[in-house]
Parts: sequence; C-alpha cells; structure tokens
Amino acid sequence: MSSKKCTGCEKTFIAGLPKIASYKGDFPSPLQAMWYVPERHEIFKLEISDKEIRRWIKNAAMYHGIPHVLLAIILQQENGPNGTTFQKIGQFAERSITTFGAIVDKHLFGIFPNAIAKGSSGFTNMSRAALIDAAEYTENQYGRNPLSNEARYRAFGWDQDTRVSGDDFRADLYYCAAHLRQLIDRVTGSPCHNGPITMSQLRLVIKGYNGSGAMAEKYADDAMNTLNRAIAGTAILYFYEE
Repeated sequence: MSSKKCTGCEKTFIAGLPKIASYKGDFPSPLQAMWYVPERHEIFKLEISDKEIRRWIKNAAMYHGIPHVLLAIILQQENGPNGTTFQKIGQFAERSITTFGAIVDKHLFGIFPNAIAKGSSGFTNMSRAALIDAAEYTENQYGRNPLSNEARYRAFGWDQDTRVSGDDFRADLYYCAAHLRQLIDRVTGSPCHNGPITMSQLRLVIKGYNGSGAMAEKYADDAMNTLNRAIAGTAILYFYEE
C-alpha cells in the first residue's frame, strides 16, 4: 500500500520563461502510426488528429504538475523532426519490436533477451526500468496512479496502465511526465517540489532523462538550444500548443 507524502497539487514552472508560440500544424515526426487503445467514443475513428495528441501532451504535463514545455521538448528530442521517411519507419519498427518483447516478457518472464525486452521504446523512448520506477514513485510519493482516470480507462473499462513503454501512445505521455516529475524532485532535492526551477535546473532534468555521461550532456545542450531558439522565435516546438 502506498503512503501518500505529497498533496498531488504540486506544480513546477520555469522561472522567467517567456511566452512561446504554439504550433498548430502536423507533426513532422514520428511516423504517422501508433499503438493506441481507443476510448468508447473513438472506436470508429480512423485517425487521431495531431491537435488532439497535443491536448494529451498538455493534460499529461498538468496531471503531474510539470512544465508543459518540458514534456514538449523531450518529445521533440526523442522524435527528431528532420528524419527521413526511411528513418521514421525504421524507428517505428525498432520500438515496436522492443514493445512486443516487453509485453511477451511480462507474461512469460525470461522468454525475450533483456536487450530487447528491457530496451527503450514508445513515443517517449523510455526504458522499461525507468517507466516502472517512475510509476511506482508516483504511487508511493504522490499517492495516485501515473495515469489520470481519463487516460487510464478506455472502451469497455479496459485498464491501460500496463507499465509497458510503447504499448499505448497516450499512456506513454503520462509515464514520461511521471518520470520528469521524479527527475524534478531529484534535481531540486525536494520530494514534493512546488514552485519555480531555474534554466540550469531544467537542463539537469533533461540531462537526467537521457542518463549520464557525454551523450546525456549533448542531449541536454541540444534541447536547451532548441528551447532558446523557440523563445527567440527561430525554432518550432512541434509538440507544444497552449
């Protein structure tokens, strides 16, 4: 049983962040295909609009009390807008294989090699270990499920909290936001962080999402460069819409 320590109303924001322009066009990436379990009213839909997905992104950020722009930046980092169609197809295939391995391994433990079953996958390219740790952190520290009820329960009462990255496009956003909340708490040294973070702290959170070492440093630098250019109006945050 989880012991709730935070109120669940905590909200982190970026100190002094100027207004950033919303994007309302089509996503340049990822491949326009996704694994998704529909809600009852979506059963006969042939597609989900990019605008609707951006609403999911904003809602996931709000649910976990993290900066909306932070989740948008991470998604752009993990789904590079300049990839070719061939690269997008390859990425979708690779992540789908990893997700399939994780689902099978979850029910038939050990049947898939760890390199596949425990690899990073999904829209947010999260590893299985990071996802599970973030979900458990949300339950233990904030006393609630990592998915909102709206995102969790789908058509006919299906529970989409499977704890598998890539199993569902919308669920991925909530697991990612949960992990970013966990990283914010870690970077600030406040288990229930509520209030502003600096740009330097933001960079550390982004770095933490990619791990540690030189690659994580570059990942953070690239993300901060994109953010600063978006602030200046010379870059677009494709997953950000107010």
